[in-house]
Amino acid sequence: MFNAELLLNDITTFDKGKKARYHINGRGIPSVTELLSFIDSEGLIGWANRIGRQGLDNKEVANKAAEFGTMVHESIENYLKGKKYTDNVCLDAFKEWWTGINSFHRVRIIGQEQSIVCEYFAGTYDLLITIDDKPYLVDFKTSNHVGYKYFMQLAAYRYLLYTQKNINIEGCIVLQFDKTEPKYREFNLNFSDPYDYEFIENCHRSFMGLVYTYYNAKLCQRQFGQLF
Repeated sequence: MFNAELLLNDITTFDKGKKARYHINGRGIPSVTELLSFIDSEGLIGWANRIGRQGLDNKEVANKAAEFGTMVHESIENYLKGKKYTDNVCLDAFKEWWTGINSFHRVRIIGQEQSIVCEYFAGTYDLLITIDDKPYLVDFKTSNHVGYKYFMQLAAYRYLLYTQKNINIEGCIVLQFDKTEPKYREFNLNFSDPYDYEFIENCHRSFMGLVYTYYNAKLCQRQFGQLF
């Protein structure tokens, strides 16, 4: 059983304002991805340097990648809802995965692209399903690399689902799509496996540490401005 209790009750919250994507009781709060950005990424710095050496604007490249990712998410959502969708290689890869999992398991969709908000942070998950009556969270990635931070993101969504929706997921899946061919890689965690459970619990504790650091760092920033 997932234990969501952590010592966050001494955090001083603040209002990010109307520009925040997520709000609770009229107060702007940070997103999961914003909190994860508190972890420095040497890989991201190296990528930006490589892009610069090619004479390209790394922000422009990043924006185009984000737009592509949004298009892929929307096409999968519309496909599953039986709506008009945009054909692309990532959707073709998802169709292959979706057909395969439905061929061997009982699969039911619980939710898609739904936002969940708590007092300290918020996020939007991609797909929530049951596989043989067990709830699983599925995340879609169009990036070239899958790392541990993606599972910290899923750990955050796991917390939100448990505390706000009373849903205790029993596993999670990251589907990484190739941008040029209809291929995918599947990263699967089954929390009944002790190694998988230990990993997602460590991701959970690490993310909550970021939440604590984020709010206290913002408090230090404000206090510094008042003192000096």
